[in-house]
Amino acid sequence: MKATILFSLILFSLASCKKEKKTVPVLAPAVSASVKTDTIPDKAVFKLKLAKDSTNTDETMFVFSHRYRLGSFNGEDAVYFAGNGQVSLASVSKDGEDLSINGLPYTPCMSIGLDIHAKTSGSYLLKISYEKEIPADIEIWIKDTYLRDSVNVHTGNYSFNIDKADTNSFGGKRFRLILKDAD
Repeated sequence: MKATILFSLILFSLASCKKEKKTVPVLAPAVSASVKTDTIPDKAVFKLKLAKDSTNTDETMFVFSHRYRLGSFNGEDAVYFAGNGQVSLASVSKDGEDLSINGLPYTPCMSIGLDIHAKTSGSYLLKISYEKEIPADIEIWIKDTYLRDSVNVHTGNYSFNIDKADTNSFGGKRFRLILKDAD
C-alpha cells in the first residue's frame, strides 16, 4: 500500500512538472548605431615581418573570413616549417600550432600569439609588410610581455632585442598581436 501511494505521488509530481509548449515570437535583436558588425571584410590580409637586417627576414600572414574558425584547420591555415634562416616568425593558433598563414574570423580585441626565434642575439624589428582591405580604423598592436610595452604597428614599427642567454627574450610567450577597433 505504501509503495502504491509513493508511486502515485511520484507520478503526480512528474505530471505536474510537465509544461505546455508555448510558441514565442522570435524578435530580431536591436542593433545599436554604435555596434560595428563585419569590421574586417572577408579576404582582408596583412603580413607581419620580423627583420634582423634587409636580407634576414621572415613573415607570417593573417587572412580574415567570417567562415574561418579559431585553431588550426586544413584549408584555412598553413603550418609553419622553420627553415635554416637567421630569424623565424610564426603566428600561434588557439590550439598552440605554429602557423605561417593564419586564417581567422575577426573579433574586436582579439589576441594572437607570436613565436619569434633568432640564431643570434641582437636588435630586431617587427613591422607590417603588406596589407589589403584592412580598414583604417583597425589598430594592430604588438604587446611585448617581456618589456611590458606595446605599439600600434599599423602606424609604426617595433624595435626590440633578443638575448640568446635569456629565454624570456624570444619564443612563443613574449609577443602577442592585438587587433581592435579604434576608439
